[in-house]
Amino acid sequence: MLSIATGLTMVMGFQAPALAATSGCGSVCDGKDPNTYYATVDGTTAQCNFFPTDTPYISQYVELRYSPFCRTAWARQTGSFGWLSGVLVQSFNTNGTLRKTVYDSNSHAGPWSGMVNDKGLTARACFYHFENEWDHPHNPTILNCTARY
Repeated sequence: MLSIATGLTMVMGFQAPALAATSGCGSVCDGKDPNTYYATVDGTTAQCNFFPTDTPYISQYVELRYSPFCRTAWARQTGSFGWLSGVLVQSFNTNGTLRKTVYDSNSHAGPWSGMVNDKGLTARACFYHFENEWDHPHNPTILNCTARY
């Protein structure tokens, strides 16, 4: 029984580091769809949303998703405020300045944003709403954001 437990510990110990990539896919992943984009990281090619993902923060209507494999973050909408709403993800430099904002897109098959590089950076997910259909695209009223991760 002890040898089986030791063997399982050793196997599990070897698998875990493969899920947490050391390099990530970097800014190449900025704007890419996490459900369809395949990245090659540390010699392994996979979808960024294939390996277990983390949900470090959840706020009303939106959650921040994180891929340890690709070292990317994106926003996923969890509730609706009407057809004039959506989600975005913001990436911040180490000094706190905004690096990049990526919105959800009509080209995606679901209610999520594209990804942003999160290696050594922080990101937050935001839920937004337009006041009316004439509001300027990408100039929404931001209603709710998660904490940065």
